[in-house]
Amino acid sequence: MKNSKNNFAELIQLCDMNSIKFLEDQRLSEYTNTRTGGKVPLMVFPKEDDELRNVMKLIAEQHLKYYVLGEMTNIVASSKRMDIVIVNLIEFNDSVQFDENSRVLTVGAGCKMKSLSKWAVVHSITGLQWMEGIPGTVGAGAYMNAGFLAGEDFSSTLISARVLMPDLSYKQITNEQLQYSYRKSSLQSTGGIVTSVQLLVRMGKPWKIKLRMWRYHTRRAKHQPLDLPSAGTVFVPPMPYHVGGILPQMGLTGYTIGGAQISKKSPGFIVGVDHMTGEDYYQLVQFIQQSVFEKYHVRLRPEVRLIGFKDDVDANKK
Repeated sequence: MKNSKNNFAELIQLCDMNSIKFLEDQRLSEYTNTRTGGKVPLMVFPKEDDELRNVMKLIAEQHLKYYVLGEMTNIVASSKRMDIVIVNLIEFNDSVQFDENSRVLTVGAGCKMKSLSKWAVVHSITGLQWMEGIPGTVGAGAYMNAGFLAGEDFSSTLISARVLMPDLSYKQITNEQLQYSYRKSSLQSTGGIVTSVQLLVRMGKPWKIKLRMWRYHTRRAKHQPLDLPSAGTVFVPPMPYHVGGILPQMGLTGYTIGGAQISKKSPGFIVGVDHMTGEDYYQLVQFIQQSVFEKYHVRLRPEVRLIGFKDDVDANKK
């Protein structure tokens, strides 16, 4: 079903009547880390649970197509106009509450992972240093099991997540129920929007916490192309291979399609070097997949979210 502007009238009215921020005719390239994406007719910014549920209720009733996104750090979007609603959680509840007795940290989904790592340093909390260089919100991180090195991800610290389910009920979903694996959770197939998380943390010595964060920052700066538009690591590691290792062996480092390039600094990344479009990125993904399959008989699966392309599958899009 193709949405016309009239299809969004009731949602705009709901937002207007309840003082929920919304913006019309937004270009996704102004929000995504990759600087890709065409226009969408409506972007809504709920800030708390009731606002989010009311927005999602009306979206369901009106059968509107939508995406729920945060900082859009791992998003690659088509340049075409997409008749969808973007439910943007970048301004959602970002509160942080710590119970010293239970060592449980309750964090709103809108809190940025980088900000949480800095908060943890100030409060002598260890175990979250790996978030130091990871862009994006806590809600998005819990949804996709964001992480850095082995054993440093949401699956290793999360107790439970408060989730708005597709039936519009709020449920507390445990770590086990989320069925975490590499950059994946059950929410990606069952649907649901993370609104807050509970993390089990430890107390530590500030100087040790700062030292580890400095080491992480130095490692990222040395090995990752932080100065160029990207969505981070492109593919789920095809064990026992490593994409960043096999692409140089194939002579593909620096290979470019349009404005998208296999990073010379870190071949596991695709970076924008000359006004990259989503189509450039997508074509380069397909080229890498085909090339690796022909040589290694390994099928690479993207961990970035590709929006608006023919094989786009997304649990939160209707």
